[in-house]
Amino acid sequence: MRLQIGFIGFGKSTTRYHLPYVMIDPHFEVTWIYNRTAKPELEEKYTDKLPVVQFTTDLDKMLSDEKLQVVVINTPPATHFAYALKALQQQKHVLVEKPFTVTEQEAVQLFEEARKQGVKLLAYQNRRFDSDFQAVAQVIASGKLGRIVEVVSHFDLYRPDAKPANTANENGALYSLGVHTIDQIIALFGRPNQVAYDIRTVRGTAIPDDTFALDFYYDDFKASVRTSHVALAPAPRWMIHGTNGTFIKQHVDRQELDLKADYFPGEEGFGEDSEDDFGRLLYHDNHNHLQNVRIPSPIGDYGKLYRAFYRSIVEDAPLPVTEEETTFVAHLLEQAFAQPSPFIVNIKN
Repeated sequence: MRLQIGFIGFGKSTTRYHLPYVMIDPHFEVTWIYNRTAKPELEEKYTDKLPVVQFTTDLDKMLSDEKLQVVVINTPPATHFAYALKALQQQKHVLVEKPFTVTEQEAVQLFEEARKQGVKLLAYQNRRFDSDFQAVAQVIASGKLGRIVEVVSHFDLYRPDAKPANTANENGALYSLGVHTIDQIIALFGRPNQVAYDIRTVRGTAIPDDTFALDFYYDDFKASVRTSHVALAPAPRWMIHGTNGTFIKQHVDRQELDLKADYFPGEEGFGEDSEDDFGRLLYHDNHNHLQNVRIPSPIGDYGKLYRAFYRSIVEDAPLPVTEEETTFVAHLLEQAFAQPSPFIVNIKN
């Protein structure tokens, strides 16, 4: 069974992070792309790649197509709620780019509407399918680290020059990057007992937040997520300490770099780490001998999220990102700006 899919938004998010995966997926057929204004030059580039697609500036026309089954929202975050609600009310299955919504209540309302309409709703947490995150999950599951004591996740950049925000609602680092790194911690360990927030702007007062440090306190360990836009020498992407060992993954998943270089899914080697990029695991084996080994990275593949969404729609398989995880991440993001930083809050389970 092939599902007809349409996109709301025809910018970089759609063309770089979604279409390259969907176009090679036999489970989907792209039949609609909506944008508020026509982009004839860009549309022309996809005429041969998407033989049956209809480009439109009329959203009602697109959503009234009874054959259209899945809608992907790839628009500015402040518009996610309204577009998703409109699509759900037309009984379409909906996939929403990050951040899912601006507020927790918007997320709750969308899931209520999805249940009412009998359709599936999913947050596009594609970085659960990063090679580095998959490697971390495998190492933790192996038990070789012993009891986890500390997890540190860095996603650092070096962009010392920044333009002032165009609007008061423009995304800062927490909503654009933290939404992923927070979700990865929740996916691995669930809800923490406490969260400590430190969110700052270091490149100028007119710039949205560009530096953050969040600490998640669990019963017997701490997990941290960090991002800086002025890190000329970035910290390791992951560092995990346990009572029996340490795992270090220096570099981030390659998919984004490959896509920016016009290297696409389906091509040989796409998303694959080189051996130099493999993580390093130090641990004591069963004979108490210290082992120092390279851990090959699973191949990164954001297409896995689409395939999981397909199985959820067609086979009623579990969603790859649950409603509870999605609404909790929205809660954490909204809470981050509820008071001046830094501060600590208790989580009610």
